[in-house]
Amino acid sequence: MIILIVASVFVPVDIPYAFDSTAKVYPLQEWVIHKRPDGSMVSTLHNYKTGLLKDYSSYQFDRGDIVNIQFNPNRIAESQIDSGELIAVIQSNLLNGQLVSLENEKNIEKANLLRAQSGSKPEIISQANEELRLAEQELEIQKLKIARAQGMLDEGLLARADFENTENDFKQANNALVVAQEKIRVVTSGERPAEVEYIKSKIASIRNQLAFLKTSTDNYTIHSPIAGKISFETGLDGDRMIISDTTENILMIPIKLRDRDFIGENTTIELSIPGQDTLIPATLIGINEKVEILNRDVVVLAKASVSGNIPGLASGMPIKSKVTCGSVKPLEYLKRSTNLELK
Repeated sequence: MIILIVASVFVPVDIPYAFDSTAKVYPLQEWVIHKRPDGSMVSTLHNYKTGLLKDYSSYQFDRGDIVNIQFNPNRIAESQIDSGELIAVIQSNLLNGQLVSLENEKNIEKANLLRAQSGSKPEIISQANEELRLAEQELEIQKLKIARAQGMLDEGLLARADFENTENDFKQANNALVVAQEKIRVVTSGERPAEVEYIKSKIASIRNQLAFLKTSTDNYTIHSPIAGKISFETGLDGDRMIISDTTENILMIPIKLRDRDFIGENTTIELSIPGQDTLIPATLIGINEKVEILNRDVVVLAKASVSGNIPGLASGMPIKSKVTCGSVKPLEYLKRSTNLELK
């Protein structure tokens, strides 16, 4: 060792300082739809080049709701998806039922509005008068019956239960007359401004509710935000549909902390891909300052990129990489390689 150190001082050549590391391959972007065991769904869009989570959406469904996810059969069977393509439609029975109910309610209120604005037709007034006449007749009949029943009850000739039935018939006849009288008042009053305004406010409220629910249904129509390759995963934590944009591959390369300061503009990265005889160059993007422990080594992660059309390179695979940090004097090379402080 001493002989090598002394000799290195006098050798007038520079030696490339390089080391190997195992990188992991990621796509440029990755969109994931994750259906969890509890029935909820989450979609995320990661950009691995920038390190940003570009989009996050959560789909929560009410307990007891029956949810059906229909994938687009014309696209799911293929391996490549274009940006903006319809991927799936979520059908919620509860949401659909609310939409139908509100549409029906809106139609009823619109019909009420027309009646309130135009007043009542003669035939409607005539029918209401006839209903009032019949209600008055029925009440007179029930008055006679209740009077006779009261006398029989007092003489002990009628059971209390039978009297109560007659009494209920009298009350119903009296209520029917009140309703008929109110109907006559309503149908003969013509246009009613206060009622018109009230109905208009109800229709506006229903429309707002419909707009909100329709926005929810639009969110339940899922389109791919990126173009890429489609794949599926199934695990204990649920099912995933993954679309990967591999027009560019991003490499995460562990760099030992002692070598971090040697990474710079002159650093070159080369990949050794199985099945290929030549090394593939990659472009350094940057280095993360966060320190981590990986396989008992203290490391930081460097990020690099390489073209996405390289045969044999796939997202998720580990790949051997050679990192060259420029040429140094033999003594400096020895210091770096042995991690010794030589003065």
